[in-house]
Amino acid sequence: MPRKLPLSDFRSRRTRFLREDFAYAPKPMPRPSDVIGKGTWDSIVALPDDVAVRTSNYHGTTLEQLDGLWGAWVESYGNKRDHLFEVMLDAGDDFQAATYVSLTGFYRLSVTAMRSALELVTIGAWAQICGKKNEFEDWRAGRTTLSLGRACDGLVSGARSLEQVLLATVNDTLFAQTSSLGGGFVRRIFSGVSDFAHARPGSTDGDMRESNGPIYVGSAFKHVTWIYFEVLGLCFTLVMLARPKMPAPKAILNLIADTNRLKSRVTRAAFQELNKGR
Repeated sequence: MPRKLPLSDFRSRRTRFLREDFAYAPKPMPRPSDVIGKGTWDSIVALPDDVAVRTSNYHGTTLEQLDGLWGAWVESYGNKRDHLFEVMLDAGDDFQAATYVSLTGFYRLSVTAMRSALELVTIGAWAQICGKKNEFEDWRAGRTTLSLGRACDGLVSGARSLEQVLLATVNDTLFAQTSSLGGGFVRRIFSGVSDFAHARPGSTDGDMRESNGPIYVGSAFKHVTWIYFEVLGLCFTLVMLARPKMPAPKAILNLIADTNRLKSRVTRAAFQELNKGR
């Protein structure tokens, strides 16, 4: 039978913030008017809570790293309302959600959130570097659509000097349409994470955990967090490409230097090239 965590475990109780805890809270919350029943609450949260406890029993260091990288991302928004500012805000939500849903056993949805972040940041970098102000504003207003593929097409020329360096040093690119590897790394990793977004065979939660509900699977959590490290490292590299003067936070520098967490040679080479002299 399920049992409660002991009160000595800080995870045993939930926290509710007060109005004054928020930087902006224009109106007081009304009094509770339709409180959920215990049976419904347990049906919704009991299994995810169990997975969260199990995951945090065995992966505390990794969770701390994920949270630290999300914090570094948030700190890098900046105050200038350029094209990257808005997409970085949305991508920040994606990265935070990716950590939370992987903590609770929804592994596929974690990767889906990372796919969204990569697409957003690639489009923002393209708009910033290639001067696509009107196209970007129309997209943000919902008047048109943009895709990662179109952004990469523009960045082939918009980031030509970096692409040439990468070809010479690691025989790879970020944005190329075609190559012996199947296109630039941004396109390749986006294709890979899209398998999860579309729940293609082999990339569903059922495939990863062999269960029809959230359960803790250590190998699945490790795989998803590896994708997180790769995607966030790549996204930050794109941000540096679009913001030539922006310094990288320590957490990002540590990620790039750690070949156990970030294995992509082309991301590392691009980051190091862009970080010269900063």
